[in-house]
This record gives sequence, C-alpha cells and structure tokens, in this order.
Amino acid sequence: MAMIGNDPQDMAELVSKLANAIDQITSAMSNLDGKAQSVRWEGPDATRFKGTTWPTSKKQLNNVIQDLTHVKSVVNKQKQQQIDASS
Repeated sequence: MAMIGNDPQDMAELVSKLANAIDQITSAMSNLDGKAQSVRWEGPDATRFKGTTWPTSKKQLNNVIQDLTHVKSVVNKQKQQQIDASS
C-alpha cells in the first residue's frame, strides 16, 4: 500500500532549508542594497540604476522572499497536520 501523507522529519528538513534560503536571500539583498545606495556613480545611468533598475530588482527579491515564506508556512502546516493525524 502506498503511503498517504508525509514524513514529518522530511518536512521539517524542508522547512529548515526554506528558512535558510529566505535568510540567505534577505542577507544578500541587504548587502546589495547597501552597496547600491552608496556606490560612487553619477550620471544618467546611475540615476536610472538607483531610481528604477535596482528598486525593481529589490521588489522582485522581496516577492521571492514572500513566496518562500508562504511555502514554508504551508509545508510547516502540512507537517503539523500529519503529526496530529498520526497521534
């Protein structure tokens, strides 16, 4: 018979890996944002980069963080439901 449900230990590992990825992306974005704001660069290209290009990329990274946070929450909820059902 095939297993229905999930292995809570595997799910916990997935939650941990998702949390780690979220932390890494958040840290990288913070480091990049600091440098993007402080880089010595003047002119129209710099204005476009600092005013449009980087903020657009930063928004996309924030969307990835939000999506991964949601996925982590779903996985964690499913893990807990399996634990509760198995009790």
